[in-house]
Amino acid sequence: MSAVEDIKQRLDIVDIIGTYVPLKKAGANFKGICPFHTEKTPSFIVFPESQRWHCFGACSTGGDLFSFVMRQENMEFGEALRLLASRAGIELEPVSESARQQRDALDRMREINALAASFFQHTMLATAEGAPGRDYFARRSVSEQSVSAFQLGYAPNDWHHLEQYLKSKGVSQQEALGVGLLSSNEAGNVYDRFRGRVMFPIRDAQGRIIGFGGRVLDDSQPKYLNTPQTPLFDKGSVLYGIDLARGSIRESGTTIIVEGYMDVIIPHQCGVTNIVACMGTALSEAHIEALRRSTRTLILALDPDEAGIRAAEKGAQTAREALPHQMVPVPDARGLIRYEDRLDAEIRILMLPDGLDPDELILSDRERWDRLVEGALPVADFYFQLAMREIDVATAKGKKRAAERLLPIIASMDNPVERTHYLQRLAQWIRVDERELLPQLDRLRRPARRGPRRESPEPPPPASAPPRHTVPVQGQARVGLSLEERCLMLMLENPALAAEAIAAAELSVDSFDDTRHREIFARLVPLLNRAEEDFTIGVLTERLDTETNHQVESLLQQYRSGPPLSGEMLREDILKCATRLRRQQILRRIEELRFVQQDSQEQGLKERVRELNAQIKLLTTEYLQIERRFYAATFVGRRNTELL
Repeated sequence: MSAVEDIKQRLDIVDIIGTYVPLKKAGANFKGICPFHTEKTPSFIVFPESQRWHCFGACSTGGDLFSFVMRQENMEFGEALRLLASRAGIELEPVSESARQQRDALDRMREINALAASFFQHTMLATAEGAPGRDYFARRSVSEQSVSAFQLGYAPNDWHHLEQYLKSKGVSQQEALGVGLLSSNEAGNVYDRFRGRVMFPIRDAQGRIIGFGGRVLDDSQPKYLNTPQTPLFDKGSVLYGIDLARGSIRESGTTIIVEGYMDVIIPHQCGVTNIVACMGTALSEAHIEALRRSTRTLILALDPDEAGIRAAEKGAQTAREALPHQMVPVPDARGLIRYEDRLDAEIRILMLPDGLDPDELILSDRERWDRLVEGALPVADFYFQLAMREIDVATAKGKKRAAERLLPIIASMDNPVERTHYLQRLAQWIRVDERELLPQLDRLRRPARRGPRRESPEPPPPASAPPRHTVPVQGQARVGLSLEERCLMLMLENPALAAEAIAAAELSVDSFDDTRHREIFARLVPLLNRAEEDFTIGVLTERLDTETNHQVESLLQQYRSGPPLSGEMLREDILKCATRLRRQQILRRIEELRFVQQDSQEQGLKERVRELNAQIKLLTTEYLQIERRFYAATFVGRRNTELL
């Protein structure tokens, strides 16, 4: 039994969720106010029998014990695993000695940073040396509450003051150098890195201090100085303010990205709490990774100068690649299903007024800030405005350049109505018939042709493992696999067939119960659009945590330990597994909706009952359609084989 399964057996989902959400018994289940969005009528249901939860309100999401803790605590799977293992009294597989030493070293670095933050804040608030810092934050209208919440401070203009303080607390010179609080010159002299600067402690999502930013109060250079690269601190992946913003981001589903420390502090002080900063670096995939589970709308608030515009372009592209995607089956004109990768989030651009930073704008005119946020441009509109500013379409060369720049943007749009709208807009601007642009647009939307399937290496000898239960496979069986595991195993080894199976069964992340499987599926799906020769398991596993990687390795070993299957048997098997998995999800969803319907009926909510009844009918229809598509797909496959 894996650690995940052991934890689920020992912990009851009602007990764990009940520590976060007041739950009330409702028949065999429990209900409460959803912790992930604002509501007055309880729509959050916990199902003890299936050990699952679901929000039937605005969130419309659900999962198991792990997915709840990950979302509630803004944790990665590995962090949630360790937390729940501790609650269950389960000792996880011991880490290696080197890993333990590395963990202890990082904890020690955080401890030293916490000491330094206390020193800087005490210096500013309680000593004569800290007067410049107090004056600076007063001029910037920073409240006492914000000074406390962000642990703001001041580094005295002294070469060894912090070094002496840390020494008195048992911190060696080498440790302080390693964490970036001290520096040394070529002559070997050691001194305080931060001197005569207001100090901004930088914290991770759990509120632990990982580094510092310091700003001078005169014309000295550099104006801003950060902690250097350390095992704990990487400027290119840090989001300033994420620890204080994550609750608001989770509740609203919207994240506003700005550039500076004060651009976070003052908005938070004024009630705009879903805002974080990139600290002067370009938006990176690491930044998006910290936001991807809780963000549905990403707003880039940047300066209107050339640097800001280019940062917006790069940030929008990075966000589109890194934010969550979902694979959606789309019928074409002939009624056949194709498979599209759609961005499961929205990206908008907010161009700030000339000469005003977010903190200045919010302090001077909060209503104007709110209007700018509300009117932030969709990425396509931003690109159109940019192109219209830069390109002269009076010439043939200009028309060609405009089409080459904007058609890829239009091609990337998921909604056909939006694509048509922007195609018409482009055609009107450059004064050509939109039908002339359609062939190029179609080429851009056509998926890359996959190369021939490479032969798999010789499978290793079968691994012995006690069976849990089996899933039949065309007369063969691989023991110890659940339906979810079987389905993922086939997809991992056969990406060319995975896309067809996901489309036919309309699989989504919610089709999987196990949090590891949800994570694997979510990471696998965007990779399926790559040319097959570019897809490797390594590309997938580098995006997963250690525990989930172990599951991938286990599934691949199971696949390679069994007998090989013919191409058509393999295709039918993966379609069958995906269809069964989706059918299970639909039946579970119908059962959950019937409970909510009965509960609503008892409360006399007639309109709600009608809505739920309509949802149940739609799911029933969908169930039958998926069944028909499966039989149609397998019948066509068999007929093709017979003809060959």
